[in-house]
Amino acid sequence: MDIHHLRYFIEVARQNSFSKAAAISHVSQSAISKMIKDLETELGVSLFSRNSKSVQLTDAGILFLGQSQQVVSMFNNLAAEFANEFKLEKGRLSIGLPPITEATVFAQLLGEFKKKYPQIDMELYEHGSKNVALKIQEGTLDFGIICQAPDNAVFESFSLANDPLKVIIHLEHPLSILTEVDLKDLSNESFVIYRDDFSLHDEIINQCKLAGFQPKIIFETSQRELMIQTVAANLGIALLPSRLCSDLCGKQINAVTLANPQILHQMSVIWRKGRYLSHAAQLWLNFARKYLLQTDV
Repeated sequence: MDIHHLRYFIEVARQNSFSKAAAISHVSQSAISKMIKDLETELGVSLFSRNSKSVQLTDAGILFLGQSQQVVSMFNNLAAEFANEFKLEKGRLSIGLPPITEATVFAQLLGEFKKKYPQIDMELYEHGSKNVALKIQEGTLDFGIICQAPDNAVFESFSLANDPLKVIIHLEHPLSILTEVDLKDLSNESFVIYRDDFSLHDEIINQCKLAGFQPKIIFETSQRELMIQTVAANLGIALLPSRLCSDLCGKQINAVTLANPQILHQMSVIWRKGRYLSHAAQLWLNFARKYLLQTDV
């Protein structure tokens, strides 16, 4: 049974004639007769009482007519109702953000998106960049913000920023009076860095090794504020993106430019290559790309 069986059945019932129904439906009388016969066989009842002059609905046919009309009406309206639902811009998104992400910018982005698309629900998850990338690959997140160069073989992406790291040092430290330092000048310092699920963890260690030393790490954390407080207690130094160093005044620390080598904090929006993007996901992607590229991230 398909929608054609129902439409032909309804037309025969309306015309009380196989020949008239066939002419209106632009099919042969034998074809429409066979379809009605197949329908009766599938249902196990006679839908019409036939004689040489007319065709009349049986009791079963009258009952089935009402149900068939409802189904055909729903089918006819399906495309229009789907288009209307689609245009309502509803859905759900899951987005992974590392704690190092500049909170204000992304809070404003998400707030503006929610204002424009109130029926799209967003679920936010905080992970280090490595875990964000892993969950994007697994398909458990729709989008992610990562602080590293994305793997173009696995992800689609667009760049948000390349922010140089600065060295944050206690004001009593001799290096705090300098305008810039080289990484090799920090070989005897105690480092406070992000945990190993953050991309900057590996990048800082690798750059230190290239500069000729293994960094002495006294503390690993996922919390920027805890990192700053540790430096403010004069327990060590830390490397942070320059944009995160603008509000450090009054905390007994200074931010000094890291000159050689320059280590960049790269931020990108990623999503899995080849993954189907829902309408809600496409709306967010277009909105985020436009908003973030117009914002001084």
